[in-house]
Amino acid sequence: MWQPDTVLKFWLLALALCVLAGAAQSQGLPTPLADQYGVPVTVDPEAVQVAIVVTAKRLRRLKAWERALAKHYPEVAVVRIADVPRTAPTEREAVAEKLRRRLPPEVNVGIDLEGEWAQQLDLDVSRPTVLVFSGTTLVGRHWGMYHDKLFAGVARDLETALGRAEGLE
Repeated sequence: MWQPDTVLKFWLLALALCVLAGAAQSQGLPTPLADQYGVPVTVDPEAVQVAIVVTAKRLRRLKAWERALAKHYPEVAVVRIADVPRTAPTEREAVAEKLRRRLPPEVNVGIDLEGEWAQQLDLDVSRPTVLVFSGTTLVGRHWGMYHDKLFAGVARDLETALGRAEGLE
């Protein structure tokens, strides 16, 4: 039989674990990943940033998003993540070499061999996922190929994160 003080300690421990789990969830920052040059890629916990996550087979789908973001929000850094399909064993260096050959040196892409970002943030990487972060808080998530209507939602989240009153006209 449980003693009253044991039950109370159990519930206090359970409550503390729930609070800690909630704090970790609200942090919202996924695991840092190495890019094609071995440099860590992650979201800056003190900045407004956009992360675009897409399957490595569809990296070209990032271009339209990046152009629109650069045009309207040049001050916002973009973090690129390539989710590598786990259909066959893949070595990180093989993916890195392919990215180094295909991309300009200033375009860094985090290589996610284990699907960590997709798992941590519950993402469908078959289509581009645009994530808006304000520090450690995930402000918004949007899925799909670039189009003006979808970009308007991203712009609203960026305006909120940047503390601006109005969005794009």
